[in-house]
Amino acid sequence: MPRNRVVREVMMPNFKKIDSMFKVSEALKMLKREKINAVLIEPRDEMDVYGIMTLKDIARKVIAERRKLHEAHVYEIMSKPVFSVQADMPLPYAARLMTNFNISYAMVVDNNEIIGLVSLNGIVTTWDME
Repeated sequence: MPRNRVVREVMMPNFKKIDSMFKVSEALKMLKREKINAVLIEPRDEMDVYGIMTLKDIARKVIAERRKLHEAHVYEIMSKPVFSVQADMPLPYAARLMTNFNISYAMVVDNNEIIGLVSLNGIVTTWDME
């Protein structure tokens, strides 16, 4: 039986946050440079919430529609609001929750602070069946 692992153990702590007015081309350069597949989009004000942009969003909402990367803004293609999970949530529950809502990424929260991102890919590839 696998040991009880939690989201904190498989999350990506090196996540980045950017402003929604970034051009998609600028965001893509940053994603490549940092070797990450998703970026959080900062809320505009205290009444707003976080968004997320992934490589899949770029492919589906820019490239597939033959839009220009340097003309599209992140706010046009991001998903919002971002789903969040607690850092101490057991991995099977996080995987079930994310698949039930058909999401690939979630913010990881601990004491009301965002401490990372978790992906379904990360959960699957780090799952240990010892």
